[in-house]
Amino acid sequence: MAEDDPKAPRGDGEKPRRGPLRTKPLDDSNEFRSALQAELRKHARPTLLVIAGPDVGMRMLLDKSIEIGRDPEAELPLRDESISWRHVRVEDRGAGEWAAVDIKSTNGTLLNGQPCTDSPLKPGDRIIIGKTILELQEQDAIRAGFNAEVERLLTEDELSGLWVKRRFDAQLATTASAVDVGTIPCVSVIVMDLDGVKGINDTHGHDMGAYVIGESGKVIGKVIGDRGFATRFGGDEYAAGLPGMKKEDAVAVAEAIRVAINEHHYERRGIVVKPGISCGVATLPEDARDAELVFRAADQALYRAKRAGKNRVLT
Repeated sequence: MAEDDPKAPRGDGEKPRRGPLRTKPLDDSNEFRSALQAELRKHARPTLLVIAGPDVGMRMLLDKSIEIGRDPEAELPLRDESISWRHVRVEDRGAGEWAAVDIKSTNGTLLNGQPCTDSPLKPGDRIIIGKTILELQEQDAIRAGFNAEVERLLTEDELSGLWVKRRFDAQLATTASAVDVGTIPCVSVIVMDLDGVKGINDTHGHDMGAYVIGESGKVIGKVIGDRGFATRFGGDEYAAGLPGMKKEDAVAVAEAIRVAINEHHYERRGIVVKPGISCGVATLPEDARDAELVFRAADQALYRAKRAGKNRVLT
């Protein structure tokens, strides 16, 4: 038939094609293969998941070699006291190949229960260091998205968008360890409590109170920005950690939060409310020797602010 003949005239007035249709030859098959492998790796990147130990549930997507240990500056810092400062390296060998390399650790590394010094890794392999077990997983984009959403649900407070207390505590402990070894000079903690939420609940209902709590968390997160990390815990209580920040600077941040809360426009269904916030500030190592005690010192400063009349910052 004419329409099947590449030499036949075309109805649109264009000149007929000459000769059969052919695909364009590849200029460099190796280049194409490398590009294809890179694209496949992008959609099936390996992940390390902590399945046992103090940091169970922690997940890291691998895109380069990483070192794992108690060092807060390691790419994957862990709180397991039974592992070395720098214990094991998960090494990118290229072309999608990975290996576990023990970094002369004190107690050694096991791979699937067997001693490991330098061993290739495959999906499902388990790296055992101290009390911690890490599993190498390979996942496509869909599974990666699912796991990211699960991680968000487990680590982010849905009402305020801040971290859950468990994640905050882990990060504060890691930061305190960095202070202890001299990696950073100090860390300041702000503990905060909204003023007036009980009256808002009593007058306008708990849904209005929940709105105020969520909005306040967003205000706090915006003021903290990339200077630190923050959590909501215990209803209308919040805390922030500020690595490397001296007490006087942390007080200025707390005051900025207090002003921002007071100036924020809280309105829902035509009802306007005006909460306040009290803040307590403490610094490690100036006021305490570890993460738990510096948090407690900031909490005590918060209660002093409450007793002094509320809606203020004290140390």
